[in-house]
Amino acid sequence: MPTLSPSTEACEAIRDRINSGTDYALEVRATVVDELTEDLQDLRQLRVDVIQETEEQLVETLDLQDNSSHQIRVWIRKKLDTKTQDEVEQLKLLRRQIELRLLNYATTDWRVRIWDVSNSQAPLMERDMFHQDRSFVASILCRVEVKP
Repeated sequence: MPTLSPSTEACEAIRDRINSGTDYALEVRATVVDELTEDLQDLRQLRVDVIQETEEQLVETLDLQDNSSHQIRVWIRKKLDTKTQDEVEQLKLLRRQIELRLLNYATTDWRVRIWDVSNSQAPLMERDMFHQDRSFVASILCRVEVKP
C-alpha cells in the first residue's frame, strides 16, 4: 500500500527521472516544490522545479478505485550570465533533452506513467521574461497517471 499521495508520488518520479539523466549535466538537482516563489532577479544558478498543477480522479472501471490523472509542470529557469545566443541555445537543448527523457516514461512497477509531454512553443509570458530580464524561463507540461 503506498504511503504517499498520488500527486507526490508522480512529482517525485519525474524529479528522479530528470536527476538520473546522463545526456545532460544539471548544475543543481531538480526539486519538487509546491509553487514557484523565487524571484527571477535572485536566481544565480539553474533551477529545475517540478510542480503539480491539477489532479483528477478518473472513473474508468467498476473498481472501487481508478487511476488518478495529474498535470505536472517542469520549470527550467536561469538568469543568463552573458548576452550571447550560445547560452540560450544550451538551455533550449537542455529543455528538449529533459522533455525526451520524460516522454512515455513509466516507473518500474508501472504505478506512475507519463502519457503526454507538451512540446509546444513557450507561452508569450515566458518569451517576455526572456527579453525583459535576460532570464531563461521554459516549462514542460506532463500528463501523468498514477495507479491506486
